[in-house]
Amino acid sequence: MASVIFKKPPLRKLRKEGLFGVDMHFHTRYSLDAVSRIPVSVKKAEKKGFGFAITDHNTIDGVMHSYRLRKHALIIPGIEITCRNGNHVLAYFYHHNELEEFFNRQLKPRMKKNPFFIDISLPELMQVSKGYNSIICAAHPFAPGAVGIMHTGIAKSVERSLKMIEVINGYNFRRSNMKAVYWASKNNKAMTGGSDAHSTFELGKVLTFTHGDDIESVFKEMLKNKSIIFGKEDNIFLKTVMSIRKESAYVNRSKKQKMARTLLRSQLGTEYQYMKEKFKNGRAYHMLTHHHDDASRKK
Repeated sequence: MASVIFKKPPLRKLRKEGLFGVDMHFHTRYSLDAVSRIPVSVKKAEKKGFGFAITDHNTIDGVMHSYRLRKHALIIPGIEITCRNGNHVLAYFYHHNELEEFFNRQLKPRMKKNPFFIDISLPELMQVSKGYNSIICAAHPFAPGAVGIMHTGIAKSVERSLKMIEVINGYNFRRSNMKAVYWASKNNKAMTGGSDAHSTFELGKVLTFTHGDDIESVFKEMLKNKSIIFGKEDNIFLKTVMSIRKESAYVNRSKKQKMARTLLRSQLGTEYQYMKEKFKNGRAYHMLTHHHDDASRKK
């Protein structure tokens, strides 16, 4: 079983022991809410001696750009998919050409006029991904709102199909990450960790260590649940600063592309639906409807 340690990754020490770390959740400036420049990120990873997965929101441009620039850095091709209901899911691939084919055939046609969401449900995504050499991972499953798949509920078939669960997410709170650890342990799922960095400064704060130093061997050990995840969540101050920076980049770039209204409508729509469902399933709703039914019968 994987080990999860909520401490700053002791990179040098673990490298001497033959372990190699990979940040499994990283956004480049090709994500509308990120500011990380690929050349700087690649240089940092090469200097520090770790790898990283590029998982931009609903785009693979960052992955394709990085493969033209990289020298010795290990870069895992990936994407963070925003499903129809707002759920976030990470998809990893063994080769960037496989990711490109998956994106062009299965995701791009479903984006229609809204780049912020892909018109696909989680069960549909799990089904179409079976035709590809991919690994689907639950990103920050207990994060607040619709982005966390455990808050909107998932089918048992989807839960069985998930191969990995992100148990340390740098933007998450400890309580949410601990819930992810418990869920992964209970279901014997492979565990990963990533910074969810939207700037190069945050890159490498959460690392998943294995004895592999290429994509295939890294995935092999992760899927056997033999990885060691090291990392700490950002403190409240840093979370606030980075969140403001992230949202500012999101809105400003949306304005430049004249899609600010689409962004706002999309975000509010999914969160409204999530809150509506949460209220319906909650105690207050049932008390209210019970009271209403009693009042109607008395009349």
